[in-house]
Amino acid sequence: MTNQPTTAATERLLDEACGWVGKMHSGQFGPDAQQQLAAWRATDASHEQAWQKALALWQGMEQLRGRRIPGAEPLLTERNRKPAARGRHDFKRRAYLAAACCAALAVSLAAYYPPRLWQADYLTEKGEQRRISLADGSRLTLNSGSAVELHFDGTVRRIELLQGEAFFQVAKDADHPFIVSTDGREIRAVGTAFDVHRLAGRTAVELVEGIVELQDAAHKHRLRLQAGQTATIDAGGIAIQPPRHAENMALWRDGLLQFDGLPLGAAVEQINRYRPGKVILLNQALAETRISGLFRLDALDQAVASLQTAVPQLQIVHITPYLLVLR
Repeated sequence: MTNQPTTAATERLLDEACGWVGKMHSGQFGPDAQQQLAAWRATDASHEQAWQKALALWQGMEQLRGRRIPGAEPLLTERNRKPAARGRHDFKRRAYLAAACCAALAVSLAAYYPPRLWQADYLTEKGEQRRISLADGSRLTLNSGSAVELHFDGTVRRIELLQGEAFFQVAKDADHPFIVSTDGREIRAVGTAFDVHRLAGRTAVELVEGIVELQDAAHKHRLRLQAGQTATIDAGGIAIQPPRHAENMALWRDGLLQFDGLPLGAAVEQINRYRPGKVILLNQALAETRISGLFRLDALDQAVASLQTAVPQLQIVHITPYLLVLR
């Protein structure tokens, strides 16, 4: 198993790779430069991954090549332009344009598709769910907007939850631990079924059956969950939540979304996880109003309408079918 670079390191490597792409397409890329590039790519597997991504970015810019981009070259008049230097200037300009366009596209891509997701083996879009059978016989179900990376070797079965939420049904294999990790936090299981949700600054775990062992990122706290228990792991440690009936856990697998005394602001966030477009809550005075209900994921407009029934002061403004404002 190889260590994955941090997000900052991934972005830096992609930026370097874009620079190499720019040099390669500059028109002056001799044997020495080719050897240097080969050495850079061979430094580490992450370098090669960055190179392949940079090439893909460059290939995706086919329609931009050959077009004049305003501001891409210095403001020079014909009077002060030196003919002898034009070849050198064109070389620098081509190298700059190639690297700059590649890097700009990489920045745009990173904004909508974070670098940590580039290493995902499986992922889902907003509103999509996906069931996956793993090589060891375990089963994995990805919720909306989620991503995982698999690390299966001869000693351990490890899955990194990069984003979102996933439900795991683990095949028993006492000799090869099954570990789900999020930012250094670990959920270790053997023959269990459980849900893991990666949230901002914390990880939520629901255990449907079996036993799992939880460990925080600092390795200071360790705790075992029993079936029906839920817990959150954050910088402060591990906190056990009130027990729940197993049939009410991970209802999203059955296409359902449940609010059980949830604040209105949090309910809107949940709806936005699945519904195409965006629901915006402008009336923050109502954000802490508690609501309850059970809704179908394929009929979330009904869920939005029910918010007005639960909170009569709330007004729903339909800007477009994809943009709703609550005020």
